[in-house]
Amino acid sequence: MCLMYISQYFGCEVRRIINRNKFYFMRCKFWSISALFVVLSVVAFVGCSKEETAIVRTLQLSTHGVSFDAEGGSREITVTPHPEGEPWQVRGEAAWFDYTVEGNTLTITADKNDDTESRTAYLEIVSPEGHFKAFVLTISQEAAVDAALCVGSAESYVFDSMGGNYTFVVEANYEWTITSSDEWITVVKDGHHATISAGENAGAERHGEVVIAAGGEQYVIAISQDTHANNAYLKLLGRWEITASKWFYSPNGSLNSLDYAPNPSDYYLIFDIEQAEYGKSLVMRNFLYPGTELEVRYDAQTGGIIIPFGWTVLSYDVFFYVTLVNSTQFSYASLEVEALPNDDVTTLTFDMPTVDGFNYVGFGLWTYNDSGAKVALGSNYRPTMFPMGDIQLVKHDE
Repeated sequence: MCLMYISQYFGCEVRRIINRNKFYFMRCKFWSISALFVVLSVVAFVGCSKEETAIVRTLQLSTHGVSFDAEGGSREITVTPHPEGEPWQVRGEAAWFDYTVEGNTLTITADKNDDTESRTAYLEIVSPEGHFKAFVLTISQEAAVDAALCVGSAESYVFDSMGGNYTFVVEANYEWTITSSDEWITVVKDGHHATISAGENAGAERHGEVVIAAGGEQYVIAISQDTHANNAYLKLLGRWEITASKWFYSPNGSLNSLDYAPNPSDYYLIFDIEQAEYGKSLVMRNFLYPGTELEVRYDAQTGGIIIPFGWTVLSYDVFFYVTLVNSTQFSYASLEVEALPNDDVTTLTFDMPTVDGFNYVGFGLWTYNDSGAKVALGSNYRPTMFPMGDIQLVKHDE
């Protein structure tokens, strides 16, 4: 309409100008007509309305897929709408994962996959008003692998009546757990180590079990605890007597054969074993000579004692040695010898070594003479005894 009115107006003006001055018009008609079309173009452009620009509605996703290992877990996806506030929603489901939406965050949580096959599912993010094409999310999870569980423990363990701790290594390709069947058995998991503990048992013998499990596999350890009456370490405490198949004595630094068994009370063949560090060591007192003191190790596997020969036992110059004797000489040696118990721990039998060239191997006390040489301890006034051959410690009646 605007162009029609403009062309009518300019048509009238053009005729009026032509009639008024034809010559002038002829000379300028070319430029006037050109100017007229320019004016008409400008007016037409200004007078007509503009066409509106279309709005693009869409979403931007931080990722188009998430993957999980066999253990499962949670992953987040950020959804950014354009323009801001553009609505969207999620479609789809699967039995092995869930999802939640909070603001512009989509959280997907997958269960543990116990199957030996991987799995895949899909979700769609759609416009409830159909403004954009659906976005497809791929959800995948790795297959479970066969469980490998390696426990560095035997299938049973026995605590003595005083209790204690038992630690071992656990290796597994799945997260592992450790549980106990009874309150008196406590368990602790620390990295690749497991510790089983028990307190003192003042009552009857008791039994339970510990289970280590990982990825469907499990390992069972039978746990038991003895009574005080059956405590092998505690049975070693008390008074003992030295017995031997052969005896020598030292009246003056040398060794003489004795043709009879000496009176134990006259020659300090009765001595005491006392507790030192529980379950690890003990002390032998008044052993072969008054005032002697020797710390020995306790062997929890055998229930015996390990005696370190070569140590001082009375003062800096009195030593306890393995002693070697033949028909012409005697000598000494430093080494460790174990004394092993019988079933009811009433005897301890020495496992003495055999030495070529010597008829008898035993033990006794040695010291220095005035010349600085080591000699057998003893005097005519107080000779000391040297047990030889088959040597035992026998529990002495109090």
